[in-house]
Amino acid sequence: MMPLPPYADVLVPLPLPNLLTYATEGVEDVLEVGMRVVVQVGARKRYTGVVCRLHPDAPKGYAARAIDAVVDDRPVVTPGQLRMWEWMAGYYMCTRGEVMAAALPSGLKLSSQTRLVVHPEANVDDLRGMAPQAQLLFDAIELRKGLQLSEAAEVLDVKHPQRWVNQLVQAQLIVSEEEWKERYKPKTERTLQLPKFLRTQEALGATLDELDRRAPKQARILTAFLQLLEEQGGKRDSIVSEKEVLARADADPSAVKRMQAKGLWERNERVVDASERINANRSIPLPVLSSFQSEAHAALRMSQEAGRKALLHGVTGSGKTEVYIHLIADVLERGETVLFLVPEIALTTQLIQRLSHHFAAFLHVYHSRFTRREQTETWLEVLGKGRPTPKLIVGPRSALFLPMQQLGLIIVDEEHEPSFKQHDPAPRYQARDVAMWMAARDQAFCVLGSATPSVETHWLTTQGRLDRVEMNERYGGVMLPEIWCSDLRKAHRQRAMHGHFSRLLKLEIEAVLESGRQVILFQNRRGYSPMWQCETCAWIPECERCDVPLTVHKWKNELNCHHCGYVVDPPPPVCLSCGRSTMKPKGLGTERIEEELAEHFPAARVARMDADTTRSRHGHARLVRAFANREFDILVGTQMVTKGLDFAHVGLVGVLSADRMLNFPDFRSFERAFQMLTQVAGRAGRSGERGKVILQTYNPDHWVMTKVMANDYIGLVKQELIERKNYRYPPFVRLIRLTLKHSDVQRLEAASEVLAARLTQRFMARVIGPETPMISRINDLHHRVLLLKFERELRPNTFKELLKADLDAFQADERFKRIRLIVDVDPA
Repeated sequence: MMPLPPYADVLVPLPLPNLLTYATEGVEDVLEVGMRVVVQVGARKRYTGVVCRLHPDAPKGYAARAIDAVVDDRPVVTPGQLRMWEWMAGYYMCTRGEVMAAALPSGLKLSSQTRLVVHPEANVDDLRGMAPQAQLLFDAIELRKGLQLSEAAEVLDVKHPQRWVNQLVQAQLIVSEEEWKERYKPKTERTLQLPKFLRTQEALGATLDELDRRAPKQARILTAFLQLLEEQGGKRDSIVSEKEVLARADADPSAVKRMQAKGLWERNERVVDASERINANRSIPLPVLSSFQSEAHAALRMSQEAGRKALLHGVTGSGKTEVYIHLIADVLERGETVLFLVPEIALTTQLIQRLSHHFAAFLHVYHSRFTRREQTETWLEVLGKGRPTPKLIVGPRSALFLPMQQLGLIIVDEEHEPSFKQHDPAPRYQARDVAMWMAARDQAFCVLGSATPSVETHWLTTQGRLDRVEMNERYGGVMLPEIWCSDLRKAHRQRAMHGHFSRLLKLEIEAVLESGRQVILFQNRRGYSPMWQCETCAWIPECERCDVPLTVHKWKNELNCHHCGYVVDPPPPVCLSCGRSTMKPKGLGTERIEEELAEHFPAARVARMDADTTRSRHGHARLVRAFANREFDILVGTQMVTKGLDFAHVGLVGVLSADRMLNFPDFRSFERAFQMLTQVAGRAGRSGERGKVILQTYNPDHWVMTKVMANDYIGLVKQELIERKNYRYPPFVRLIRLTLKHSDVQRLEAASEVLAARLTQRFMARVIGPETPMISRINDLHHRVLLLKFERELRPNTFKELLKADLDAFQADERFKRIRLIVDVDPA
């Protein structure tokens, strides 16, 4: 029999350069790679770490401490995840501890000081059959109103109580106090049920005939209810989700309330368990693909069988999701897992509704707005017990970190979106690129989807690195929207402006509202206006901690910094420079548009979608649902309204200020402007009549505007590639951005010059800077930036090792130890 390894290399969630080695004495018989352990780091602190390696070699230079406790009775991190963490740390030039801190949900980071309390919904019957130690521990926690982990060890008279703690946590009998304080509230949903008198065929038939004559909308709702009832199994006494009935009938809740008042059904609320899958007993047949969708699906299958990756380039409204659904069905049928990445939490709302119709029993959703409990539950569900089962996992970039096994397909929808890039803290990873690495690791098929692919992704298709599959038609034969530019120079000269609305945009809004359709208005700036300015001397209040003007938020009656949260309440009525009472809001934000719409269209129902109105966990979902149910006529929003939303009745999209996106000092600004304008334009006319888009601009002849109006993506990309090749930007080079931060601007400038000189000695003309960024101070820290450009032909590992050596030497210099240095590989 082989001797058990006496040492374990443990990864802790700290930015340490290496793993730490601990002695396994006393736990060697239960320890496995991927299990969590509690270990001491330094003089007093204890952390939950993950075992990465078991081996016989004592550490050099220090005596190995013993592991304090083993948290798990089975691994909760897979070998594939550990390999991914190591690769990400190397590629993105951070530590494995930083990757671990980002990857693990906080519920899996127990420490010895974690306080345990009884779960608000504990069912003591679940204690039956558990080990006596677990029962004793539960009784002690209940009696003492809570225990720390260290106290749990004393109660059980054992060194390692985690095994029984875990049993109680997973049975939802106890919970960490931190988690309990998250204002635990059960999920509920409204349900509909037929009253007893209406459960016969005769009564139903008579009621439907009556409603057809007197209340057609209510007849449509009852028909939708019966359709859903049939799909669930056909029992007349079953309950159905009110939300699904409304979505199927394209109706609003007021009609349901009127039907309730007539006694046509019983309307109740029920608690939905956090781990319950939506409609898990129901599966609707897959959508029928059009001819061009079928061709795209067949082309993607060919790429899949050839072991290649693919780009699905389909115009807005072409029905990429339907193609994805067929690919997902193929993979789940083979018993494999699917990862479906979306750029933001906001995009999961409508997508989950559609996917749950077909794959509810397989569906797992994961994102940061879930509670600690829900994130941990999802992690453990995806990990599973015993033999892996097929799963469909949907979420933003953080879903990459889940313990997936037998991965067969990765879909990265809207792959061009900047939000796939993590900015702070480390690891500063690009989820699209990590997804492609994961696909190669697991020999899974990877599909990138977009109506406006990134320039880099398009370039990969020209180099043969990605297959390109195109969908150039809208589903159902609907035409792409008609796009017009409204020239604001002419409008101002002709006095044809109504507030911030040109006469053209105002007339089109009136016409669309009169036709009974809806309007989306886009302005990529929240708040009332971007500054509060004196009309006499032009003085503008700025943030005390950042070099930016304060944004006016009229509904809160305050000036607010969107970078650090600094607040001036209320806005000063008198100029602090000249003393005049001539302070006025300048510029345009979503709040101001909402106010002007109330003046111009008093009968219209207006909703606003931005970070201020969607702060609550379900705020975005509620707005999407309400607009889809036609509870609002006009939706005003920031870039949230540009992404992946599918509303059937939008006849007009208006962009209040298209120029702002063009004037941003970044080499991707023209690409991003085209993508955002094309995406928001794609929200118009997705069914029925052709939609219209109006772009308000001072520069209608700008070449990007002409490409948007012509929907000329290829023309845009060709021009961009010429410029980027000439000026050495991606995809022709690799970028690494170094940001230095310090509260003392003189010390920062000296440090950045020293670092630039050191790097220039080694990398020569590849180093640009140091430069002062557009916002040079945030939260009392001044910023300086260095940019490094490396030829694609160079091996990344080679120049990164050399760069790391120089950065380590710089940070070891006593003069610069307090300088904060941020390394961003492939900056967005």
